[in-house]
Amino acid sequence: MRVIFMYITKPYFLLVACSLISNRQFNAQCSTRMGLNLNKSFSKHFDLEAGYQYRIKNSSEFDNSNIDFKWCQHWMNGIETFLKYRNSFENNKDSDLNSKIHAFNNRIGFGLNISFLRLFDISKRRKIDWTITQQYDNNQFRRNSSILRNKLTLKYDIKDFILSPFVSFEHFYKWNRDIVYASDEITIMSGSRSWRMFAGIEIETSKKSSLRVATGLNKRIDTGNQQWIINAEYSINLD
Repeated sequence: MRVIFMYITKPYFLLVACSLISNRQFNAQCSTRMGLNLNKSFSKHFDLEAGYQYRIKNSSEFDNSNIDFKWCQHWMNGIETFLKYRNSFENNKDSDLNSKIHAFNNRIGFGLNISFLRLFDISKRRKIDWTITQQYDNNQFRRNSSILRNKLTLKYDIKDFILSPFVSFEHFYKWNRDIVYASDEITIMSGSRSWRMFAGIEIETSKKSSLRVATGLNKRIDTGNQQWIINAEYSINLD
């Protein structure tokens, strides 16, 4: 139990320290995210993932906390489909209008993941994955959203070494990004919402657990704002 506690709490101390450094170095908004994931295989083709994530802004301010569930169906080597659900507890940005301090967000998503090198049986240590996700957000105090996400992930598992470096690039396209009001009609306009880039390492802490630490940049195309993200996730395989 002492060893498990040490591995779980390690990301929290690391992320707080990195967040302080990031704010001083980049002088920009920073989000620190800490999570714990549990994975369980029920058969050769079906997996279930459950996770919890806690987010803070600029080192000290609470942003939101998320509970996630993901069901994966493996159709063949390198091809899987998935269904995701997220419940988010967050600060209410419109509290001055409705006197509610906190708000809930429910997200449902489904998608497809293609692992190209596994699909063609080229390499077991290198990974080139393309993930397509369509997500719907039902927000308690603001407009609901529909977003298409495309993500490319590159990863290399170094032989006989506990560290595996990775990078990812993701594009967000919002189907209902803008609402245009005319004298006789209302038009909903779609468009690119943001880009997100990550670079980090995955640390093999045991045969059934790993710690993933990454830093990245989220660039909003529609508003021009940007946010540095520092993320740590501890994963445990329950098989």
